[in-house]
Amino acid sequence: MKAGYEVDTAYHVPIPMQDGVRLYADIYTPRSGQKFPVLLMRTPYDKSYAQHVVFQHPEWLASHGFIVVVQDVRGRYRSEGTFTPFHQEAQDGADTIAWLHRLPQSNGKIGMYGFSYVGAVQLLAAAKHPHGLMAMAPAFTNDGFYEDWCYKNGALHLAFLVSWSAMLAIGEAARQGRLREVNSLTVQFNHIDDAYGHLPLTDHPQLDRSLVPFFYEWLAHPCFDDYWKTVDLGRLTPSIQVPALHIGGWYDVFIEGTIRNYTAMRNGQNGERHKLVIGPWSHGPWTRMVGTLDFGEEADNFINGLLVRWFRYWLKGENTGIAEEPPVSIFVMGANRWRQSDTWPLANTVYTNFYLHSDGNANSLGGDGTLSTIEPEWEPPDIYIYHPGEAVPSIGGHSCCMAEIAPMGPKDQRLVEMRNDVLVYTSAELTADMEVTGPVEAVIYASSSAEDTDFTVKLVDVHPDGKAINLIEGIQRASYRASNEHPSPIEPFQIYEYRFQVGSTSNLFKKGHRIRVEVSSSNFPAFDRHLNVYRPERDWTYADAVVATQKIYHNHRYPSRIVLPIIPN
Repeated sequence: MKAGYEVDTAYHVPIPMQDGVRLYADIYTPRSGQKFPVLLMRTPYDKSYAQHVVFQHPEWLASHGFIVVVQDVRGRYRSEGTFTPFHQEAQDGADTIAWLHRLPQSNGKIGMYGFSYVGAVQLLAAAKHPHGLMAMAPAFTNDGFYEDWCYKNGALHLAFLVSWSAMLAIGEAARQGRLREVNSLTVQFNHIDDAYGHLPLTDHPQLDRSLVPFFYEWLAHPCFDDYWKTVDLGRLTPSIQVPALHIGGWYDVFIEGTIRNYTAMRNGQNGERHKLVIGPWSHGPWTRMVGTLDFGEEADNFINGLLVRWFRYWLKGENTGIAEEPPVSIFVMGANRWRQSDTWPLANTVYTNFYLHSDGNANSLGGDGTLSTIEPEWEPPDIYIYHPGEAVPSIGGHSCCMAEIAPMGPKDQRLVEMRNDVLVYTSAELTADMEVTGPVEAVIYASSSAEDTDFTVKLVDVHPDGKAINLIEGIQRASYRASNEHPSPIEPFQIYEYRFQVGSTSNLFKKGHRIRVEVSSSNFPAFDRHLNVYRPERDWTYADAVVATQKIYHNHRYPSRIVLPIIPN
């Protein structure tokens, strides 16, 4: 897979859209008289950077026999127009692909690549079924932009949205000629984590409406309404037949969307064309070191080589061996090895209930909470106080996009497990290895003294030395318990069933380890803290906060549990 071509580069090439707006691109062309397939990256993060944090430079890809085109999306950096996240990307992507057919050295076969937002634009363009789009590689991205991008079961992805918006504000200020503000905005961005606690969110001092109006649009649409449905890929992905290499990470904020994208397209027409690769990574870069863990040599970056193999097969017809490999490749953490499968979830998965138990004192690591497959009989509920002013801090997890300012990756959870407002349920030591691979569901029976609140669940791998490493975390806003479209308050003190996905993972709980579940009502700033009042608009201030008494029930009538996908030995 050695590079074989010298490369010529044309900078700032205008590409006209149907409405006359010009989007600018850099084009890297192998120095040869022959024709080549085209690889397209469309990015809001500056075409000159080309997502170099995770990908090799475009010239490297071009040296392998591809014309590489990196374009600033509408309203970003060199490109004209107004940036409205997602809403313009389908047509602009299709227009760009049509233009690429006219490149003198293009052979008419086009692929797309990129991760995060740059992965989403591939799917949006593919949903237009543009002629010539032959393959793509959407990495670390979602299938819609309400659930998992902005919201999670009604809760806001706070750290991600605030930091992402603050990052984009810097480039927009430069575009508007507000050069004196660029320096201050950069300084603010590097310390944006200091501003996660600001209320009201609807008037954030570090998010200027004239620079990032979309942030306030998202807050103004707290339910899954027509604003979101117009760019929802969930209804479109089954019709996409363009071969797609879906790449994800177990600690990525968009892992559920990545899996849904693959599953929908795999179940559609020509589903055998699609592949899924999931490593132990957070939201870039894909390296063996994630959070506080070293996942070993097998987790080292191999994605650039994989992309070359993928596109050589689909765009050049070369037998790179990738077509013969099983469609699903997942990294089993703990074992630190790759597993390949023909299905997702794995065909031999045994979904197993692990029930919460206690004598009513599961509060903190020093409590009496246990976890087992034995169904409960009569047990008293566990009670804790959720005070919005003293929210449980996020330590690692699934956020975006820089670990320095957002909670990302695997980390020791014992600091939060010391708190009385965190219920801790721990299994006995395992007498044999146990692999958990697949989607994890929580079924929690709870009551609250408030009219609305949150409930959180976290799955943790406890090592023999006591270190407690987070795997996945979920949240359910009580008012969104039945629907993301029509939230409604709860009756104080009434018991409700909260059934929600905690997340997907693949982890080998080794012999001598223990399985732990944490239950609480906040995970801040990964998610916005709930003030325990019913107000979907989120225009509340700290003066609106109400302290809530929460009860978690685990008895024969209300068997709170977590459902783990066990893979038999």
